[in-house]
Amino acid sequence: MTGPSGFSGALARWVQSVLGPIQVVRDASHPRTNSQVWEVASRAGRHFVKVAPDPILYTRETRAYREAVPQLGHAGAPAMRDSSAELLALILTAVDGEPLKCEQSLARRRDAHRQAGQLLRRFHDVLPSRRAQSEAGAVIEATVTGLEKHIAAAGNHLSVTEADMLRRIVSALPAIGPLPCGLRHGDFWERNIIWTGRRCALIDYERSTPGPLVADFVKLATTVWPDLPELGTSLLAGYGRPLSDIEQQALVSFAAADAASALAYGPLHGDERVTARGRRTVERLTQEGRWR
Repeated sequence: MTGPSGFSGALARWVQSVLGPIQVVRDASHPRTNSQVWEVASRAGRHFVKVAPDPILYTRETRAYREAVPQLGHAGAPAMRDSSAELLALILTAVDGEPLKCEQSLARRRDAHRQAGQLLRRFHDVLPSRRAQSEAGAVIEATVTGLEKHIAAAGNHLSVTEADMLRRIVSALPAIGPLPCGLRHGDFWERNIIWTGRRCALIDYERSTPGPLVADFVKLATTVWPDLPELGTSLLAGYGRPLSDIEQQALVSFAAADAASALAYGPLHGDERVTARGRRTVERLTQEGRWR
């Protein structure tokens, strides 16, 4: 077996026990310290080996692959070939394509967003709303109570006036009303939509949890849709319904909470994209009272 350091020992032995001798290993990790992903090739084909950062994320991802991902169809997502709770590792089949953020054609991007909306709806519908509703309150409470921690961590990346604005917007979340609930993807944006130019697939389910479904639209609504609203229209057409009035209100509150989180995380980890997302949301909320 050839490959980068870190893919060795017990992990390598386990992978080879499942796939046979590994011919090629490519480090496919994201540029952060707790990301461990490799692309491997063997007689069994191309696969990805992923080591979760902690047991909670491992449990979330394996649950999603067992209960929800099969509903997306063979080409709509990777399949989990095997998993190891001891190693917090998964072996996933590879899907063709590149992250959708690489697509330059607006027409093809619209089609991809429509398809992604269809896949997201199938994923959301796996868990009946009544079963997810019981966890929605905890999600909303955590969003509200966690805001102060993020504001403090953001430091001088938020002015006093901006921080007070975010507090006001997020504090309105519990009173908005009952929201449609289900199993959320948890990290739904163009990096996790893989596109061949004709069809797309969803990846990366480690943040999948039950809760208000509208939270899954935050990242696209704060990054892509303000400049290209037609992509939001395409995605919701594929999803099969528009967001309700209360979901639109909740989306603003979730976006405000996300901005504080982004401005706490981005500067600390040198992630300019995350920092820019948070900054842009704050500026739009300040100017328009919403994100788009």
